[in-house]
Amino acid sequence: MKKREHWNLGKVGRLVVCQLLAMGACLVIVLFYSPGSETLVHVNRERLFLYSATFGLSFLLSGEVVGLFVNSKHNLVWKKFFLSFASATMGSVGLLILVWTIEFDFIGRLAIFKMVTLTGLLSFIFLIFLEKLTLENPWRVLPLLEKGKLMNLQKYKGLWDHEFQWVTNESEDAKGDLLKFTAKEKVDVVLVESNNSEMKVMTLLASGVRVMGLLSFWETFAQRIPHSEVDESWLTKLDLRQHDPLLRRVKRLVDVIISILGLLITFPILVLSCVAIAVESGFPLFYKQQRSGYLGQPYTLYKLRTMRNGSEKKGARWAALGDDRVTFVGRLLRRVRIDELPQFWNVIKGEMSVVGPRPERPELEEKIVSKLPYWKCRYLLKPGITGWAQIKYKYASDFTSSEEKLAYDLYYVKNASFFLDLEIMLSTLRSLMKGSR
Repeated sequence: MKKREHWNLGKVGRLVVCQLLAMGACLVIVLFYSPGSETLVHVNRERLFLYSATFGLSFLLSGEVVGLFVNSKHNLVWKKFFLSFASATMGSVGLLILVWTIEFDFIGRLAIFKMVTLTGLLSFIFLIFLEKLTLENPWRVLPLLEKGKLMNLQKYKGLWDHEFQWVTNESEDAKGDLLKFTAKEKVDVVLVESNNSEMKVMTLLASGVRVMGLLSFWETFAQRIPHSEVDESWLTKLDLRQHDPLLRRVKRLVDVIISILGLLITFPILVLSCVAIAVESGFPLFYKQQRSGYLGQPYTLYKLRTMRNGSEKKGARWAALGDDRVTFVGRLLRRVRIDELPQFWNVIKGEMSVVGPRPERPELEEKIVSKLPYWKCRYLLKPGITGWAQIKYKYASDFTSSEEKLAYDLYYVKNASFFLDLEIMLSTLRSLMKGSR
């Protein structure tokens, strides 16, 4: 039986293609469309390859910051067009800096213009074609699940309304000859309970159908792990690679470097923010709060004060969007996360990391743990200034939103890596540019 083919590329695939397009554009312009006086025409092939790879990497980083690679049906064509050229323009800055550092000379403006134009145009055409292909060729999923779990899955609000097409399994074919039914309905994925031992998995795999458990489906396509799907057996499969001595030291070094640079670069902003806080609502300027840290150990977290003095006289409560306790200046600081900057000091002290699950207040955590027993899995890693849940979800202002954010934190705990941290930091920069929190 002929295997099914699915042409939808994941994010890594898109990034690889865009990197190659940017590198190709750089090489083509230098080798075939630049005058003899152009700086890059006279460098050797090894350096030229290095420069083209740098341009491609800068293009990818810029694209991640501005949101070029965010896959959404709501992306307008003109927006994708603008972001493609904006990313290529920003990417050219990295190339200019490296060439000046090594060659002590500039790249011609016309050559840069041609590179940016060709890279922007090629990436735009590729990404638009890929989105069109995704819309026309969604994953056809046959869910063989309990009704309750299926309803929870289908009501999840994400990109699934255009990436997936649910295949009903009420016919006798689905209940009888499953192989025949999947071939007839062109099913790409069969979604099963983890304890389903009656299914002929090998036969389905041989036909090209992907068989997945519910937990794997959540993790792969939604990049979240619902608390309801976690048990003790899941914990035994955790691979906490960041606990490796070498990787832990590298991550710690990166955290310290980023924090020191962050404090130095933002020092003028911190001073102006402190002045604004003092003028509007007086002292204190900083706010100290007990949080649960690594392995649940308490520590003191530092932030710029954004709420009125005495706002928690009646006890701790969750912060929420539109919180009436927040001052005018505090609202501005929160919008671009300036209030979080003092936490770089917590990172330098070793109590936090730049990226990790956001720490919770112990007094609020007591209520959460009683209903979400795996909540403390978040503290298998150091808490972070930003995290996967922060870029994927809104404020946790109640138990329901805390459960939703936990799903993203559990995904991060299981999949923490340098590249995921980099994606989170770049996505955080994107949210800052949009003024969202």
